[in-house]
Amino acid sequence: MTEILSKEILKDINEFIEFQIKDKSIPCISVSVVARDDSSKKKECHNLFKKIFHHKDIKTPIPTLDKTLFRVASVSKLFTYVAILQLVDKGLLSLEDPVTKYIPDFHPKNPQSTTYSNEKDFEPDLYKKITVFNLIRHTSGLIREPIEGNYFNEIQSDLITLVKTMNESSLVSEPWTEHKYSNAAVAIAGYIVEVVSGETFPDYVEKNILKPLGMLNSTFKNEYAFTEVKDENQLRTATGHMWRYWDETTTDLSVYKEAPLTYFGMFPAAGLATTVDDISKFLQFFLQDGKPLLKYDTFVQFLTQQPLKAPIKPENIDTLEFPYVYNENAVAQTPTSIGTSSYGLGVEITNFFGYQIARHGGAVNGFATDFRVLPELGLGIFTCSTLDVCNAVSQQISEYITCQLASCFVKETHSLVSLNKVSVNRTLELIENRKQFLNSTLLATEIPDSLYDNISGYWYLPSEGEEETFNDNDYVQIMKSYNGMVYSKDVVLSKLALLPIDKNTGEQLIITADRMSCGQVMLKIPKHFNFDDKEEAKKLKLKEKYTRDSQEAQHSLIYCKYKPLPLKSEITIQPPLTEEFKDLIGFYLARDHMAMIFEENGHLNFNIEWLFNYKMKFLSAVQQGDTSIVHFLLSPTAMYNNEIISFHMKNGVPLFLSLSGIRFKFQSMSTQQQQQQQQQQPGVYPKDICSKALTESFNTPFPFEDENARINHNLVDLSSISPTLKFDIKYATTDNFTGIQLYKQAKAFLNKDAAKCLLSAHNWLVENWNVGIIVFDSYRPWNITWTMAESVIPEFRGLYVASPTKGSVHNRGGALDISLYDLSNGKIIEMVGDFDELSIRSHRSYFGGSELQRWYRKLLTIALINNNFRPYEQEWWHFDIIVDKPLPVLNLQFDQIN
Repeated sequence: MTEILSKEILKDINEFIEFQIKDKSIPCISVSVVARDDSSKKKECHNLFKKIFHHKDIKTPIPTLDKTLFRVASVSKLFTYVAILQLVDKGLLSLEDPVTKYIPDFHPKNPQSTTYSNEKDFEPDLYKKITVFNLIRHTSGLIREPIEGNYFNEIQSDLITLVKTMNESSLVSEPWTEHKYSNAAVAIAGYIVEVVSGETFPDYVEKNILKPLGMLNSTFKNEYAFTEVKDENQLRTATGHMWRYWDETTTDLSVYKEAPLTYFGMFPAAGLATTVDDISKFLQFFLQDGKPLLKYDTFVQFLTQQPLKAPIKPENIDTLEFPYVYNENAVAQTPTSIGTSSYGLGVEITNFFGYQIARHGGAVNGFATDFRVLPELGLGIFTCSTLDVCNAVSQQISEYITCQLASCFVKETHSLVSLNKVSVNRTLELIENRKQFLNSTLLATEIPDSLYDNISGYWYLPSEGEEETFNDNDYVQIMKSYNGMVYSKDVVLSKLALLPIDKNTGEQLIITADRMSCGQVMLKIPKHFNFDDKEEAKKLKLKEKYTRDSQEAQHSLIYCKYKPLPLKSEITIQPPLTEEFKDLIGFYLARDHMAMIFEENGHLNFNIEWLFNYKMKFLSAVQQGDTSIVHFLLSPTAMYNNEIISFHMKNGVPLFLSLSGIRFKFQSMSTQQQQQQQQQQPGVYPKDICSKALTESFNTPFPFEDENARINHNLVDLSSISPTLKFDIKYATTDNFTGIQLYKQAKAFLNKDAAKCLLSAHNWLVENWNVGIIVFDSYRPWNITWTMAESVIPEFRGLYVASPTKGSVHNRGGALDISLYDLSNGKIIEMVGDFDELSIRSHRSYFGGSELQRWYRKLLTIALINNNFRPYEQEWWHFDIIVDKPLPVLNLQFDQIN
């Protein structure tokens, strides 16, 4: 069958994947493609294609096909489902058995009272209704993550402890009533495998699934937890990579952190490590009707779309002669399904132009996987990216490969032709159109300013009444970042791009083009569309359902080059957050993860797993003496849908938050508080080392000596340019990251041309906003930069502290460290983080804090970028003058400047 993969197809697949690696800066993508030969009597399966792709700048060991283990995350669940179904085949278990039959002490509490439910509405002891089917069909009503053994625990539990501590949890919904994805439920299903079989789950799977399939280099055990080996024939785990919105780069792989190889207590839900060679054999199992692991009828049941309450039994499955038919009507049985997806016995069932796809994705620290088979077509694909939450990329690669190969497998005898009366030619035409669309995404370009002006702002779903709905998909914001990139913002932040004009229709598409969403059509712009026609513009629908608020868009402050800068009367300022909840804003830490609370559009929002943002709705508060507990509800469309977040506070200060029983400890990020406690910031050496470095700096040879530059330094004293310019020279005090006084004098100098630009920005702020600029630092002698570099760990050099070997823009008199102050009272305006804070709060892409804090950060940035300054990515207070020719590096002390 290898002749199917022509040179042209192979070339296209390679180019598509290599583009994704370069465009999204993904360290490594592994792919395996398996096909079934229906022309042979045994219907044998063959590997059509398997390959490891990697970025040219990869910093970690390059994986191999047979000796590198990939953490497949939730694809592991498929093995748990198969284990359960094997026990059904053996008559040892029934899908309709209650969980309490195997775990007699299993008794999670009834759902708590929320906006959507009341505890009194439920019958007692709902846990008794939960069956094995409900566990794997994700209709148990259990919380998403187990209280112990989850991604966030500092110490991982064993499987027995995980099950026992679930009794401390409350159900989120009544069993059988809705689909709610749950790692906890699948972990419990894995424990039931142990109870019934009398073996540990890893041993059972190894003996009954992995070995029969020949997957000898795969395991659910805590083995091979290392990424480097001396012997290339030894098994090792691939290096996963983690990224954050505030990395401030989409091209530099050095910012990624290596993912920890934590062995989770919920390993039946996410614990499999396997090679590309081995996972190919699991694809074959799906393409060969479940042989040799399951009975045929059981396997068909596995892939049949199931209702919420109880399974459709094999004898009631009307398969005719086609066992794998996608049923559009079954989608309605999954109220929270996305698109046209439904579920079989745990496996996601979706549609590819009439062909059934059985798939499962996976996301765990550093890995994003997609496993899919088209049983009737005879095609199976596995894709794994070694970068956090790149599932959209992995899925698109799998889809592209399917489009490239499907034409070789479509037959007149298939169900879509016989049952749906769709011709083979029409099916091939639809597949070809989709392939061409995916090819066009490689030609996408940035959104031009002329188009951005007509699509920016908020797009809302049609209102269904006066009462505000509580969903995370109520609106989408189209926004431009300080770096000029255009994004859509809802639950995630995704870069947008523009496709070439369609030659046939004249239509132009705006799509997502990012790691977390790629190839999704956001907006279709018809040929010769006139944005100036307001009535016509109203007909445009984002994602075919959202309507733009053009009035709001015209009166918002946006990152752009204004001509001229707007007056205050033209801009709407967002109101500050309600004071009673402001103290909850901040960071809450767990192992390898962080939860962040911030304000957006008048709501407190919850950021979880670094990249996902969800609204919170206030439920209740309880006060007892100096302690209090405040409860919030996550929306029905959140990943942790309808789960409750509880903030535990003492004297008004958060101690920790609890997400359905999982604790995240509050972490104060205030540098002022650290200084009051005589603490250095993380990454900064003790004060005595900083003081020693300062002393040594005066005797360190200056590598940029230039007598002409010393004489013609072109620096001016900023205190002379405006009476309303304010100063708080931090390095002339101990109120800076080193904790020591670096300057002998509290002076501020700047290049003369840069000073003119600063004055123009300051005057606009004073005249329009009643705020002025306060200067923390400007020109900085080179020896002070040398001191700073010696005062921090190497990882911070070149990130938060400039390299003295190159000389900073501060040393050239072209950089400013500034903020805003209120002219009416002289107080410094509160920003998202403190000056000189060496943390993610300093990064410009940091979206935490309150809306008003971020608005003032934007105001300051817009004033400067419209006056010839460039914002520094890692420090919200730092701006560099834009010059045609680099200014000279100086080491003049303040008393040497005339």
